[in-house]
Amino acid sequence: MQHEVNTVLNRLYKSESSKLIAVLIRVFGPENIDLAEDTLQDAFNRALHNWREHGIPPKPAAWLMQTAKNRAIDIIRANKNALKFSADLSRYLESEWSLSCAVESEFKEEKIQDDQLRMMFMCCREDLSVANQIPLLLKLLCGFSTTAVSRALLIPEATVKKRLLRTRQQLKGAAFDMPPPEKMSSALNTVHTVIYLLFNEGFHSSGGKEVINRLFCMEALGLAKLLIETPAIANRDTYSLLALLNFHMARLDSRLDEQGQAIPLDMQDRRLWSKELVIQGDALLAKAREYVQDDANGRFFYEALIAREHCQSTSFDATNWPAIVYYYFKLIAITQSPLAMLNQAIAIAYSGSNELAIKRVTELQENKTFKNSHLPLATLAHLYAKAGSRQQAMRHAEAAMALGGTALEQALMLKQIERHLTLNLSA
Repeated sequence: MQHEVNTVLNRLYKSESSKLIAVLIRVFGPENIDLAEDTLQDAFNRALHNWREHGIPPKPAAWLMQTAKNRAIDIIRANKNALKFSADLSRYLESEWSLSCAVESEFKEEKIQDDQLRMMFMCCREDLSVANQIPLLLKLLCGFSTTAVSRALLIPEATVKKRLLRTRQQLKGAAFDMPPPEKMSSALNTVHTVIYLLFNEGFHSSGGKEVINRLFCMEALGLAKLLIETPAIANRDTYSLLALLNFHMARLDSRLDEQGQAIPLDMQDRRLWSKELVIQGDALLAKAREYVQDDANGRFFYEALIAREHCQSTSFDATNWPAIVYYYFKLIAITQSPLAMLNQAIAIAYSGSNELAIKRVTELQENKTFKNSHLPLATLAHLYAKAGSRQQAMRHAEAAMALGGTALEQALMLKQIERHLTLNLSA
C-alpha cells in the first residue's frame, strides 16, 4: 500500500501541483507565494498519511483539490487580520459569509486554467532576469522541487533557493492578472522566449554528461500548448513556436547513438524521425499562416519554416539550402541575431558557397556577442574541414576548445572535422 500511495502521489504532483499552486496564489496573492507552496505541500502530506491509513480514494485528484481548498479557507480565516491576501478578492475574503463561496468559486476547473496562464505571465515578467524566470517557472508551473531544479539546471541548490527568494521578493505587490491589452504583445513575446529557452535547455542540454534533457522539452511543449488552448491571446508566433517545438521533437530519437553520444544532423537516421510530430508541426504552421496581420514579430514563424525544411528533406543532401538561407535573411531582419547570422553562414556553405561562408563567419568573430565565444571558431574549423584544409581546421578547432564547449561538444567537433577531411580526400 505504501508504495502504491507514493506512486500515485508522485504522479498527481506532476499533473496537479501547477493547478493547485496557481489557484492558491490567486487566492492568497503573489505576496504570499511561500504560503501557497506550504499549503500545497500540506495537502500532499495529508494525502500521504490519510491514504496510507484509509486507502486511496476513488477520485484522488478531487480529494487533493478539496483538501487544498479547505486548508485555504482555514488559513484565511485564521490570518485575515494579519496577512494581506489577493487584492481583488480581499473584500470577499474578509466576510465569513462570503469567504467559503469566494474560495469555492476560484477552485472551479474553468477558472484554474486561467490562473495557470496568469501564473505563466507572472513568472515571465520582463523585470525578472532569465536566470530567475526559469527556476520560478520550473518550480511553480512544472512542479519541480528545489532539489530537482538544482539538478536540472546544474546549479547548487543554495543558488536556486537564493534566486527563488529574490524573485518572490520582486513579486510582492504584483498583480496576479493577465497583462492589459496594450502590453499583451510584449508580455506574450517574453513568455514565448522563456518557453523556447526552457526547451533549448533540454534539447541542447548544458550538462556536461547529458546531451538531451527530455523532461525539459516536454515541459516546454506543455506550456506552449496551454497558450494555444486560449485562442484569445495566442498569435502567429504562439502557433509557430509550438510548430517549431514539434519539428525539433520529431528528430529527438535520432540525435543520440547507443552510447548516448550526439549524432550530427547529416548522420541522423531519418527513418527514426516522427512523421506524426512533423504532421502536427505542419498543421500548426498552417494555422500560423492564417495570422496575416497581427502584432507578433514573426521570429518563431521563420524559425519554424527553417526547421520544417530539414524535416521535409528525405536526406541531408536533398535539403533545400537556398530556402533556408532565405528564411535566415527574414529572421535576421527581425532579430538582428548574430547567432542567426552564424547559422545562415553554415546554410550558405551547404548551398555551395563555402568561401563566402568562411568570410561571413570571420567577420562575425568581431561581433561583441561572440567575444570570448568558441562558436565562430568551431564553425570555421568545420568549414575549413569541409574545404579540405586540415591545418586551418585543426588550428581553429584548438582555438575553439581553448575558449569553451563541453567535452561532448569538443569530441563531436573533432569527429566531424576528421569525417569531412576524409570525405574531401575521397571526393
